[in-house]
Amino acid sequence: MSGVQTAVQGVVSGCIVVFGVTWLLGALYFGLLAHGSRERARGWLRGLRASLPARIALVLGIAAMIVLTGPAHSPFWRHLRYWNPVLGITGAALAVASTALLVWARLVLGAMWASVPLVQEGHELRTNGPYARVRHPIYTGFLGVVVGATLAEGFGVWLAATAVTVPWLLRRVRVEDGLMAAEFGDQYRDYRRRVPALLPFRRPWRRT
Repeated sequence: MSGVQTAVQGVVSGCIVVFGVTWLLGALYFGLLAHGSRERARGWLRGLRASLPARIALVLGIAAMIVLTGPAHSPFWRHLRYWNPVLGITGAALAVASTALLVWARLVLGAMWASVPLVQEGHELRTNGPYARVRHPIYTGFLGVVVGATLAEGFGVWLAATAVTVPWLLRRVRVEDGLMAAEFGDQYRDYRRRVPALLPFRRPWRRT
């Protein structure tokens, strides 16, 4: 393994660590902030019970990915490896930018974030910061990290992560758009017309 490859993969690993730490600390801090009162705590528990099936499905999906990409299947994924310095550096840069977007969007969303699509009590529609450019900047950042890691790590097992991430994110975008439209009505529909879902340079389709 060359020095460039080691450095590139180290950058990606660092991005993943930053992502994980930010999510953990954010969940703890904003969870305590949002659920400090008894009424908010009760609302949070009601939302947790309602979203429990979706949370279980998410955990099972992650477990299945770990099994399918684990050491028992490593010979198969090694045949799909191809590392190129230009692609690797590009992937690392994309991962860094996407991680910055993830952290920014997570801080702006604050207590409104949930691990599954969910409208919480007292939910507020965020349209500032990164949400002024795309409706789902957390998903944009997550997708960028996965694609960046795929390039930086030389494809291989990351191809499976990309193949699973793309349809999963697109489905969550549809679900969340439906929840937000039901909750905020014309306000969200106008926001949806103005701001694209994931890519800031692509305008959403207008239905006639």
